Amino acid sequence: MRPDVPSPAEPVLAPSPHDLEVRLRRRVERAVEALGTTALRFGVDALARHLTRPLLLPPDLRPHRHVVVLSGGIRSTGRLNATTVARVRHAVEVLASEKAELLVVSGGPRRRGRPSAAPAMRALAITLGVAPERIVVEERSSRTSENAREVAALLERGTRGILLVTSALHMRRAVLCFRRHGISAAPAPVPHVPDEDPERATVVGQVLHELIGLAYYRFAGWL
Repeated sequence: MRPDVPSPAEPVLAPSPHDLEVRLRRRVERAVEALGTTALRFGVDALARHLTRPLLLPPDLRPHRHVVVLSGGIRSTGRLNATTVARVRHAVEVLASEKAELLVVSGGPRRRGRPSAAPAMRALAITLGVAPERIVVEERSSRTSENAREVAALLERGTRGILLVTSALHMRRAVLCFRRHGISAAPAPVPHVPDEDPERATVVGQVLHELIGLAYYRFAGWL
């Protein structure tokens, strides 16, 4: 009778620098959300709306060939969160108003093992009436700077301008990222996100998130 031979232990994969960054980013996001929740509890959130002004860009809906919509997140179940749903709906409305010919959906997994947002965004756009041949999918990016880089690589040669759909407070950072890759992005911000988690939608939380994001992106050379 052969003695049992223990099977070799499976190698444990060390987290990649990207995974470590995602973990750190998530910790910062949770801390910011906690501050936003505290501001909401003490009634400070509504008073902070004037802080949003430096981040906001006025809409510019002059026609372009492409309207690009950025993911705002997808759950581990594969369901888009309320922010992404609102962005896709707004992008479809822009497309339907004949301001653009093609819809570009952009968003990959935030970390290994998680679903990509772009295929689910494409599926939602189709259910909203967009013909599949009018949709371009970009699912390699995990952050705003990568959205801009990957979309710029996908666009037809010679494309220098797009309509860009994302949340209003996220727009300035997104526009600067696209400019970094030679693309002029005309803002088409989402005016409102229905059904968004109130804790994530606090003005203080969103403003802090974007100010930290802008500072970090400048430090990293992504703007």
